[in-house]
Formats: sequence, structure tokens, C-alpha cells
Amino acid sequence: MSLPSVARDPAAAAPRAAKPRRWRSAACICLALTLGAEPPLLLAQPGPLPQLGDPGGGELSPLLEHRIGEEIMRDLRRSGEVMDDVQGTDYLNSLAARLTARNGPDDQKFELFLVGDPTLNAFALPGGFIGVHSGLIVAAQSESELASVLAHEMAHITQRHIARMFERARQSSIFSIAALVLAVLAARSNPQAIGGIVSLGESVQMHQMLGFSRDAEREADRIGLETLVGAGFYPPDMVNFFERLQKASRLYEGGAPEYLRTHPLTSNRMADIQGRVQEIAGSASKPVSLQDQLAFELVRARLRALADTGVDGLRRARAQLESSLDQDSDTARGLRWYGIAVIANAQRDFAGARLALERARPLLPAGQEYLAQLGLQVALDSGATKSALVLADEAVGRWPHVRALAHLRSRALLELRDYQAAADYLTERLREWPKDTRLWKMLAEAQNALGKVALAHRATAEQYALAGAWPAAIEQLKMARTSPQLDFYTASRIDARLRELERELRREQEDSKGQRPNG
Repeated sequence: MSLPSVARDPAAAAPRAAKPRRWRSAACICLALTLGAEPPLLLAQPGPLPQLGDPGGGELSPLLEHRIGEEIMRDLRRSGEVMDDVQGTDYLNSLAARLTARNGPDDQKFELFLVGDPTLNAFALPGGFIGVHSGLIVAAQSESELASVLAHEMAHITQRHIARMFERARQSSIFSIAALVLAVLAARSNPQAIGGIVSLGESVQMHQMLGFSRDAEREADRIGLETLVGAGFYPPDMVNFFERLQKASRLYEGGAPEYLRTHPLTSNRMADIQGRVQEIAGSASKPVSLQDQLAFELVRARLRALADTGVDGLRRARAQLESSLDQDSDTARGLRWYGIAVIANAQRDFAGARLALERARPLLPAGQEYLAQLGLQVALDSGATKSALVLADEAVGRWPHVRALAHLRSRALLELRDYQAAADYLTERLREWPKDTRLWKMLAEAQNALGKVALAHRATAEQYALAGAWPAAIEQLKMARTSPQLDFYTASRIDARLRELERELRREQEDSKGQRPNG
């Protein structure tokens, strides 16, 4: 649902210093593209840039890039790096859709996901996947700042910078490519660590790989700015964001926010961005807006409220919000009440959460979808399940395609033990969101409670498959296949899915042995 715009809140909390999270296994590939070496000397005024990422480039096929990206995503999900936050994830993807509505190529799809980490970072993966740290959203002072980061990462993907990075790895398997990029990551962040991770051979090859992203970062800046203005965002906020990050560097133990460590920004590159912003502003055919979507403000308020979920952290955050309730506009006060409601619910102060929501509603008339979600969450968490289902039915009637509401309504049906209604509703919702692991898990619970063991095994298999646990998924389907309750139609579908997963398992086994992938 598109929400009306509101004036942006000029005040934003200073980002909290934090140690970078240690990525596991091949998932470290996710940062490799965004790790840029210091760019060469640039002029203050914009000039022609090299076209690195020819969309027709043959270094890696789009199909193979997507396979690599999916493999990394499965690893990230297994390791718990992907944040289970439907509301925030869907907001990020709606923002990406706004950026690509007039700019993106028709054949390039993006999938954005949240990483629960207070550091300021975002990164591009092969195949159109983009990760965004929760800390980056909290630190952004406008939606245009956040959009500028996403546009930059999307440019890395559309210009096929990843494919060019892998030019000398074309004979490698997916797993070899992942190891190669992991080595590049290690060499950039800690040159002494590379020996303990993987051997790249000649040092000349390493230097060639490391030097790639100097021009790639510049091109991503240029394409990102064009995307930003084409979508109606405020291009100077890219400059504002980088300037604030540089000023905040002293707050971080490593000397700079994570985003600046992975996107080195010299004064020359900054001058180049500023020059391009001035050029775009001077030639723009339409005025840009300084307004933010209220959805951005609400998502940021919730992530900020839950940045520290410890007892003391929640208490401090709530006290800070309560002390500033008499400041700023109605919208700003409404956002503070919303934040208080989020915190109160986390503290299990359900009466306080309901009171805060009542205070927020008249101040945020355009944000009722998000307030309804929180009200439903409070009802469920407090044990008022029957009331929660009434609220859920009303909310789903108004906003039928909001995934967070589908989760909450399904939970209410399960808690009320209306398993048939839950199974029917979940089956319908999974047609719209077939990659939602939580919906599959709840469907398995409903089918099992109904005694439909085969269907429960099938739902569990899909849950495992989305995590890349092929053997476990295959085992679940085989168990479903032996059920005496199985009808011919369902058995045929299970057999077809079983063959698909067995092919995926064989392909992964071949890749892990170092065989060349067919891209």
C-alpha cells in the first residue's frame, strides 16, 4: 500500500558503535563486490566513465549468477544472518520497486533482505540479491538517503560488475567462485588472513582482482544517481549521507563505519559525486521531493526502538522517547508514540503498548496499516487471541496483500486451534508468497494437527528446500509418498517435486566436487 508523504524528521539518533559481525562459510562472498579499493584521481566536475558492466557481457551468464546468489542466500539463512522481519523486508523491496519502476531493465529482478546488525552497511550479491543492515536504516535521516544506497548496490548488479570480477574464474565451480571471493574479502580486510582461507596462486592475479572495483564504484555512483533522480528521490541526499558517515567515523572502533570500509570514499570521489548531483539538478525536468514516505519513518522507528532488546536497552530507549513527546510536529510525536508501543510490547507491558497505540492513531492517520499490525501483535502476545482474530480479519480485509498481516492471522487461527481454516488460508497465501518459510512451517503445523500427515511432510519439505537442506527435504517427500492417505493427484505432485529436489542435490554435489557449472 502506498502511503502519503510526510515531512522528514531532521533529527536522527547517532549510530551506535559496534564490532562487525563475522560472516560464516561461503556467505562472505556477499561483501566482495562492494569492497572497493581507493579510486584514482578524479576531477570535481563529472566526466565520462568507463562502461564496465556491459549488460551483454559473457563473463558469467545471468542464470549462473542467480545460482551463485541463491547458494549464498541459503547459506546466509542457515547461519541466521537473514533477519526474520517481514515488515522491514517487504518495505525494502517496495522501495527497490519504486527505484526500478522507470529505470531498471525488465529482465533484472531484485530481492532485498535485512541483516540484523547495528553497523552501517549494505551489499550486493550475484543474481540480484541485496542485503541491508538494520543499522543503515536507523542511521538514514531521509528515505532518499536510504534509496541512494540501494540505487548504488543495484547499479553494481545491473552493470554486471560481479560477472567481470569473475572473468578469470570461468572454469570454476560455484563453490570455487565463492572461495575465490572469500579470499578477496579476506585480503582487503586483513591481508595476513588470506593464507588460512584459500590459496589464490600468483599474487599478480590477486592484485588484478583487487583493482577491479575502482572504476566499478565510480560507475555505480553515476548509475545510482541517475536511478535516484529518475524515481523522484532527492539526489543531494547521497552526498549528505556520505558526509555524515565521514563525520561519524570517530564513533567507530575501526576508524570508519562499515559502509565506508567497504566503499572507500576519498575527497576526489566525493567531489565527483557532488559534481554529478549539481549536473543532474541543473538538467532535471521535474522538481524533486523532500518528502519521505511514512512507511520509511515507521519501519525506521520500529528498528530503532528494538536496536537493543536487552532489559536496560529497552528501558533507556523508552525513557528517551517519553522525554521528547512534547517536541516537534504531530507526525513526529505520533512516531514516538509508535516507538513506545513497540518497546512496551517487547517489555510485555501490554497495557502501556495499547495506550501508546491509542495516542499514535490520531497523529498518524496515514499509517493505520502499520498501527494495525502492531495492535494485532500486542493482542496475540498478550493472549487475547479471539480479539486478535477479529482484528486480523478486519485488517486483512483492508490490506489483503500485506504479508505481515497474513503471518499474524495465521498465527491467530493456529492458536485458536481452527486448523482447517488455518490450512485453507495458508495454502491460499502461499500461492502469493511461495518462498515464505514461516508460512510453510505454519502450514505443516496445521496439516499435522488435522491428521494429514502426507501434506504436513510436504509442507515441511518446502521449508527445508528453501533453506537449501536438500537431503532433509527429500526425506520429507519420501515419507509423504508412503502415506496411505495419499490420492493420485497429490502423489503425482509429490513425485514431480521429489525429482526436482533430487536434481538440485546432484547439481550441488557436482559443484562441490569442482566440476564446471553449466551457466
